[in-house]
Amino acid sequence: MIASGTLSLFRSALTRLVLAGIALAGLMLALSATTPPLSAQESLGEKARKIRAARENATAPAAPAPGQKALSPSAADLSATVNLISETDAEKYSAGVRDLLEQERFRVLDDVAAGERLNKTRFAGGEWKLHTFYEAIASPAGKGRGVVADWNAYRDRLNRWLAAQPDSVTARVALAEAERLYAWELRGTSDVNPESHRLFGERLKLAETILNQASNLQGKCPELYDVMMQVGRAEGWELEDLNTLLQRAVAFEPQYYYVYQQHALTLTPKWRGKEGDAEKFAEESAKQVGGQPGNILYWQIAQSIIGNPELAKTPQHFSWSTALVGYQALVEQYGASNLRQNQVALMAAKFNDYMTADDLLLQIGDRWDKGTWGSQEYFEKVRTWARNTAGPFKKIIEAYKAVNVNVATPEGQRYDGQIAKEFSAHFSGAVRDCAAGGGTAPTLLIMQVSKTGTVQQMLVVPETASDTCLRPKVEKANFSSPPKPEYWVRVSLK
Repeated sequence: MIASGTLSLFRSALTRLVLAGIALAGLMLALSATTPPLSAQESLGEKARKIRAARENATAPAAPAPGQKALSPSAADLSATVNLISETDAEKYSAGVRDLLEQERFRVLDDVAAGERLNKTRFAGGEWKLHTFYEAIASPAGKGRGVVADWNAYRDRLNRWLAAQPDSVTARVALAEAERLYAWELRGTSDVNPESHRLFGERLKLAETILNQASNLQGKCPELYDVMMQVGRAEGWELEDLNTLLQRAVAFEPQYYYVYQQHALTLTPKWRGKEGDAEKFAEESAKQVGGQPGNILYWQIAQSIIGNPELAKTPQHFSWSTALVGYQALVEQYGASNLRQNQVALMAAKFNDYMTADDLLLQIGDRWDKGTWGSQEYFEKVRTWARNTAGPFKKIIEAYKAVNVNVATPEGQRYDGQIAKEFSAHFSGAVRDCAAGGGTAPTLLIMQVSKTGTVQQMLVVPETASDTCLRPKVEKANFSSPPKPEYWVRVSLK
């Protein structure tokens, strides 16, 4: 069951948002000031001055370039805050957040997170900048669970952040996430012994305690619920309690879709559900939200499950057409991103939609995403499959478009009739003989005829038909000259 502290989550965040807005307004005014001292230095209050005094080991700002006026420590922090909030490239943003943590510029980290939280800003593709902020500092390597550097030094740094700013919800959520990930590092993925299992439980409980403390602060953060849902799932909370937590998370911030993704994962057979539960949850959630936002939510939930490598062998029953509609709505609202293109290309491949996969992979080029594909070898394998499978079919489509353009003209209609007569006169017997040989016989030929009437290309429909019998005969043919060179024409074999 959820402890009373956990169930006390979701108290009003209004006060914290108002304070954050005031702080950000002060930041912008300070940056626009032309003469020192900066007025925003006082607007941040006694709390900011205490934080600066406690940050004994913080890295000093870089020396100014020749001829450039040096910024005061406060001005440097204000500039760093606004510059990072203005960053629209997700990779540069993540690198900037990690650098701030390594430099222990804790006030800047808090101000950046407050700004993203207040404005609900997103990158192209719909990723919340706030979520990216936490992901950037999720572990010593900045990449979440996996091979890491020095966990103890990293956690000590987060604790220094919390000591410097005890009222920071951002510091507590970051520390709780670090303890959760560290718990998994201690546990390992196989051959779990009693000691590692004990350490795993201790770290999870510590993460829960930190989150409960964060829930009692004036400020609230939607990422708190994302982390708490992961902690609760790992600790084995009752599904009813996890449902309650989801409801409160959605009540606090309905658009923070990561909590839906976490609950969908909980409902998979790997954790607390059975086959089909996650899919049903996605349908019901999308219907409840409704409209384009509901379509987008369906795609976000489906992508998180289908793209999860740990669930690769789990039977899944999501609707690809519904998910694709959701993805298109997402792009319409937030724009496309390389990450989203990689994710939807992988989904298309898993649904055997080689046409869509090929289109997307052509757009992606060499900009493959390791987090999506796992390895370049797998990416190349899927790309080759999509190209080889979709290529011939796309070629037929393009050729058929050219045929339709040609036959729409008077000269094209006359030539179409002429080719039909010539083909019937010379190849009707060959068509019958080849059809009698067994296998799937072509029903339509699409030919490209040269200026002199020779056959340059020949495509068969359906694409699964065998043309080994008919092709050698037709390719040697010489038809009447077409209206123009490289002319596409069709011949029905029915």
